[in-house]
Amino acid sequence: MIYYKYSPEQLEQKAEALLRQFDEERLTRIKPIDVYAVIEKCLDVPYDWKYLTPDQSILGMTAFKSGCLWVWPTPYYRDGILPYKISVDAGTILIDGTLTEATNRGPENFTVMHEVFHQVLHKRCFAHSNPDYTHTSTKRALESHMKPLSSLEICEYQANACAAAFLMPRNLVADRLKHYGVTYTLDFSRYRDREILSILADEFSVSKAAMKYRLIHLKHGVPGK
Repeated sequence: MIYYKYSPEQLEQKAEALLRQFDEERLTRIKPIDVYAVIEKCLDVPYDWKYLTPDQSILGMTAFKSGCLWVWPTPYYRDGILPYKISVDAGTILIDGTLTEATNRGPENFTVMHEVFHQVLHKRCFAHSNPDYTHTSTKRALESHMKPLSSLEICEYQANACAAAFLMPRNLVADRLKHYGVTYTLDFSRYRDREILSILADEFSVSKAAMKYRLIHLKHGVPGK
């Protein structure tokens, strides 16, 4: 497969461009978000929820070509339970059903936007894959903060970076940090800073892990406007 060498600033711009297309006001004001509305308005591709694995190791999928894949009837493996095959159209986004059943919407929001940005950034990257190829996003890839090495890892990093930038716009994050009288260099060993991290995660409808990832990313040098 191929990949494009987007700089951190270019990834920010890609995320901000999609935000303007979806709802420009979100660049400057915190608002509740329906991430599935982003798919409907900006991508116009099918989406659905399935139990993708019995151990939640895969949280999202994007079908870059029409084909078939295996899903599970229940979220956990039990004796006698077997996967079954479904057909998917090109462009389909599938989200693991356990994310929709959780009380915290943060991981679901991030996973959906990760898949959205695979559609935005990577259609051509997978153009020469097998006819039935469906790209899977693992829990490890979604949570990875390590420097990417392979072309596939680079695509995962890019989708993560754009999802974070879309859900947590850099200028709005800076404004909220200023509001709370702190900077990107939060000390997560301190109770007060952990409390602010939780508040920010709730405000932006993301998990604390995603919020921490975003703060660290911005701390290390994405240029401001």
